[in-house]
Amino acid sequence: MEKLIVDRIEEGIAVLEKEDMTHMYVKLCELPAGTKEGSVLIFDGTSYAVDTEEEEMRRKRMLELQSRLSKSSKKD
Repeated sequence: MEKLIVDRIEEGIAVLEKEDMTHMYVKLCELPAGTKEGSVLIFDGTSYAVDTEEEEMRRKRMLELQSRLSKSSKKD
């Protein structure tokens, strides 16, 4: 199984970033309903599934980082 991040969506095509930082292009209609930029997908070789737990963990880490950066910039 492979984890992919939806980097962006352009004209019905999702640009998926692989763990090795390369990209693949998939028609949005081939992905699970509700897929959006930032979605974390698991690809088992035949189908895609949204990894909501990983998405939530990543979202929390980003919010924590933004908070720390904001606090750091206020000190300067």
